[in-house]
Parts: sequence; C-alpha cells; structure tokens
Amino acid sequence: MGIFSRTAPPAQRLEPQDAAAPSPSTAETIDQRLAAQRRIQQQAKARLGAEPPVAPSSRGPATVPAEAPADGAAARLAALSFSDLMLWPDGRGMLRHAAGHVGPVIEVPPPFRDDVRRIWTEIRREARGREFFLSHDGVPYRVARIDTVNGAGYFLRRPTFPVPALDTLGLPPAMVAALRAIGTQSGMVLMAGATGSGKSTTIYSFLTDVVSRQGDIAVAVEDPPELPAQGFYGEGGKGLWYQIDANAVGGFETAMIAAMRYNPRYLLLGEIRAPKVANEAIRAAVNGHLVLTTIHGSSLSGAILALQQIAAAGAGSLELARSILADGLAAVIHQRLAPDPQRPGQRVLQAEMLCIGNDMGLRAKIRAGKLEQLNTDIDAQALRIARGQSPMEM
Repeated sequence: MGIFSRTAPPAQRLEPQDAAAPSPSTAETIDQRLAAQRRIQQQAKARLGAEPPVAPSSRGPATVPAEAPADGAAARLAALSFSDLMLWPDGRGMLRHAAGHVGPVIEVPPPFRDDVRRIWTEIRREARGREFFLSHDGVPYRVARIDTVNGAGYFLRRPTFPVPALDTLGLPPAMVAALRAIGTQSGMVLMAGATGSGKSTTIYSFLTDVVSRQGDIAVAVEDPPELPAQGFYGEGGKGLWYQIDANAVGGFETAMIAAMRYNPRYLLLGEIRAPKVANEAIRAAVNGHLVLTTIHGSSLSGAILALQQIAAAGAGSLELARSILADGLAAVIHQRLAPDPQRPGQRVLQAEMLCIGNDMGLRAKIRAGKLEQLNTDIDAQALRIARGQSPMEM
C-alpha cells in the first residue's frame, strides 16, 4: 500500500468546532445494516465499472501535494493509498503505512482535512454499532469505534480494493498454482497471520479466482463483511457469490445455518473465534465443501494448534478435534507484510505454505497432535516452492 514520497507539512490540529467527536451511537437494526450493505455494494460496483483494477503497489499518487489542487478540485483521501485511517476524538485524522513516509503514522496533510470532516459527517449520519462497514468515495473501510477517556474515536481499516488478482499479490508462482489446484478440491484452507497482515485480501483474491474459474456458489459469512463482493463471476456469470452479515442475522452460528441452506461449493468465514463455528466449518470441509477462513497465528503449526484448541472446546474432546481437523485440512498459509526497503512506507507480502493433499503422513501427525514434526515438511515444501515446483503432488 503506498502514497507519500515525502514527509507532510508540520501538523496542524483540527479545532473541535470544525470536526467535533461524534455523539454515542445506538445499536443498528437489521434493516439499517442490510440497507447500508446494499448501498455500499452499489457504490462499489459503480466504481468497479468505471476503473480497471490496479495492483496494490501502484494505487495512488507518488507524492502528497502540500497545497490544494490548482484546478480548485477538492483533495480526497480516495486518491491516496494507506492501510489505516485513525479518527482521533478531537477530530484529527492520522494515516498509517503511507508510502514515502518512513514512520508508521503521519497526520493527514492540510489539503485532505476537509475530507476527514466529511467522513466524520458520514459516520454521524445514522446510528451505528461498534463495528461497521463504510464506503466513502467508493473506497470501502472496515470501521471500529474506540471509546477512549477523551471520547469516541474511530479506526478505519482500508482493504485493497478493487480485489487484486491472485497472481498480483506477490505470492510465489508455485504457491498460486497450488492454490488454484486446491480450488478444484474440497477441504479447509486456513489463512494465518497477525492483525493487518493482509489475510482478508489474500482470501478474497483466492475466492474471486476460484469462483471466476470454476463457477458454482460461494457464500461468505463475516462480521462485518470486509469488502463488497456479492454478485456474478466468470464468463456468463457462472459463479454466484452471496455475502451474509453475521451480526445482522443473529451471530455466526445462525449465519452458518443459513449459509448451508444454499449448499455452497465454497464457504468463506471471517476469523474463527467460537468453538461451535470452528467445528461446523471443519465438518463442512470434510463433507465436500471448500472452506476458506482466517485465524491469528504466528506460524503455520501455530495456526493449526490455535484452530485445534478452539475446536476442542466445542467438541468436548481434544482427540476428536484433532481427528476431524486432520481429515478436513487442505492447506495452511501464514503471511506477513514486511517493510519494503526500496520504497519507504510500502510493504511487501511474505508467505509460507503447508499443503496437506493426500499425504497420510501429514494427516497422521496432525491427528496425533505432533505438530512440531511438521517443521521438516514445511521446510521441504518451502524449498520446492522456491524452485518453482509444486509443494506436493496435488
């Protein structure tokens, strides 16, 4: 993600009367959330029709103008590229991971502060929950309210949008080929990494690629949806992608039940946290669905362990959780976004992968809980990927 090639002018505070902190919000109704989601999808589709997708590294200008545009046009944040926008309780806006700026955070430069005020106005326009989805100038944001000692502020995560093609993310070609092969099969693909490591972008890119190539039905269950993606995919619209806001229908468990009524070929789940959801997701993978989901984890084996522990809490048995996970897991990917030494403020994707495939030895290790023994397999597959070879027989 990138924008700046120089440091912004000295920070200037936005006075409270210019951008006052929003008043406390109340719970949203289901109708409000669904109406907002439909409105966001329509805006995003309009933008997609007007602009061709661009690679994440090329989005936005190379520099931030120190003054407003000479033609009198308003300076808009949509023209920039950054990972996060923080709205401080006193009205100021801060950008995170701005290209060209070495530090992680920079205050929004003066030409763009009117746009920050417009975002405050949009947020205050209707009652909202603690987390919600917002589209501003056709750019989607996942928003979380932060209640601080000085009042409410907001953290706006800006995902890469439009969704980039799978082979433009920076994954090794052999890893892309392996994912496409898995896309024709069933099982669970577990995407792991820290918060803000690009997991959602990768998983959306993967599902977009699969549905466009293979067709059939995909259902995404998230809280809230990360990106507007519902629609038709592939030649002749042979692929259908439905999105369900878990919070709007009563939670992940209810949403999972609703999703399975569609008998989807592909199931995308937001981060797995609940034991029952974890077990249902793994069982869906065992029963012939391709299930894509994310989890926090510091390594490939750490991600498997984390899912195993969550599933065990719901299954009531560690052995049972290990058994169904060993049967259902297709692949695990761990990724991070590392600073790009050649382009200050921009980051590059670094990923590693463990394919399970039909390797009964790998499944036996998972079933026995001997995850430390996977390291040898991880190293061997990494070497094959580095050589441009498939990590294993798919």
